[in-house]
Amino acid sequence: MSSALDNAPLLELDVSEWINHPGLTPDDLRGKVVLIEVFQMLCPGCVNHSLPQAVKIHRKVEESALQVIGLHSVFEHHEVMTPAALKVFMSEFGITFPVAVDRPREGQRIPSTMKKYRLEGTPSTILVDRKGRIRQVQFGQVDDFVLGLLIGSLLAEED
Repeated sequence: MSSALDNAPLLELDVSEWINHPGLTPDDLRGKVVLIEVFQMLCPGCVNHSLPQAVKIHRKVEESALQVIGLHSVFEHHEVMTPAALKVFMSEFGITFPVAVDRPREGQRIPSTMKKYRLEGTPSTILVDRKGRIRQVQFGQVDDFVLGLLIGSLLAEED
């Protein structure tokens, strides 16, 4: 579960557009715990586990304490996973938290933020503390109980 980015400052998300929000920067997020759920619409683990988990967390934890962000990082099936399709997908799945569309890189399969964070794929979960430090980067599904403990410990930390 450890990453070379542990305790590094939150990196700017390089996105082509935001859905459900005009846009967030690391400065906007300082003082909040941040959960970034990296996903693709056609990823079974994302659709069946990590996105429903993020939706539940978003609904249950006050946004002033915890900001949930989706990062749609397309590294396959580019032609069908468009921002227009993403908006329909989000509506169908009840995703109301901000979602950033990872910026494609010309001639490259891996989009910009996914490369910057050295993510292995989707789903991936990034947790950031109130001081804007990356505390966890995890590839694959995170158990509900484990994620709850991680978020709870970050929320309980003193500033």
